[in-house]
Amino acid sequence: MRILISGRIYPDSFARNLAVSAKGMGHTVVVVDPSPAHRRFGYAAEVAAEYLAKLPSIERWRHRPLVRAAADFQPHLVLISHGTLPPETVAQIRQVTRAKLAAWFPDHIANLGRQYLLASDLDAWFFKDPHMAETFRAKLGLNALYLPEACNPRWHRRAELSETDRRRYGCDLTCASNMYYYRARLLEMFAGYDLKLWGTGFPFWLRSPLRARYPGVYVAEVKKSKAFNAAKIVLNTMHPAEIDGVNCRLFEAAGCGAFQIADWKPALPGLFEPEREIVTFRSREELREKVNYYLAHPEERQEIADRAYARAHREHTYEIRLQRMFGTLSLSARQSSARAVRSEPDLVSTWH
Repeated sequence: MRILISGRIYPDSFARNLAVSAKGMGHTVVVVDPSPAHRRFGYAAEVAAEYLAKLPSIERWRHRPLVRAAADFQPHLVLISHGTLPPETVAQIRQVTRAKLAAWFPDHIANLGRQYLLASDLDAWFFKDPHMAETFRAKLGLNALYLPEACNPRWHRRAELSETDRRRYGCDLTCASNMYYYRARLLEMFAGYDLKLWGTGFPFWLRSPLRARYPGVYVAEVKKSKAFNAAKIVLNTMHPAEIDGVNCRLFEAAGCGAFQIADWKPALPGLFEPEREIVTFRSREELREKVNYYLAHPEERQEIADRAYARAHREHTYEIRLQRMFGTLSLSARQSSARAVRSEPDLVSTWH
């Protein structure tokens, strides 16, 4: 198939994982990145650019390349991997191609922003939180479906650690994430532990002793695998707006072969067996208790991590998720286009 993806491309981004996985399945993929190039100039520039991008005139200009790509590439599927595409742009895409249009939203409900996805003419909406899928299906009549995130075995796998890697990433506890007060307050009780936090853009307004543990280093793909494997425990504290679903880090840490302690969520038992594949917590007291217990029991950590690793690679890869999506949309690898194809690149590419 020919697949056109709208999404941000950077190491380990959702759109990048989708693109390389779909290409690995034999499909021809084109990616249009709608994000401003300003993000390469730092956090403040990115925030300013994102604000300007919400102005109506700039917003329309920002997404014109996607419409042009749909007309030239004539895909079988246009897959939107974010929530900032205006309904008017979706309508324009409808005018230039007969492709199926679907969105796979990889975030929690608080990040729906202007809720453009809910007003767009799509064939299907996929959400990682079953609460969102059920709500929008029952109350808005959308073809909304639950599709959790996944791991990418190309880099979410066990990595061999050099002595340099062990010095750089080795620790008792780690987390790779954004930082905000809810997460900071929860993790501050481990400020006296051997703790390493990975990520960039620690908010200037956030007052927390964790700032000293946050070197402003983004780990992704193989580096993330090394960071997770070098730590004894990966702490997976999910955003409070994750209602019933889980985050991508649940699958990434499992796919990297790491031992993790994760927030318990209603969807989790359908993905991993709690306490046997993923250790969970429901309170700060339980989190502290389990951290102390498993730091003292390395063999149990290893057994649990091994089971999660096997399950993640067996059932929770992006290829498996995409195959399910294609089946839901009644798409197959032998689709033919009713229009002439003017451009059909054989590599994942980015349009500007």
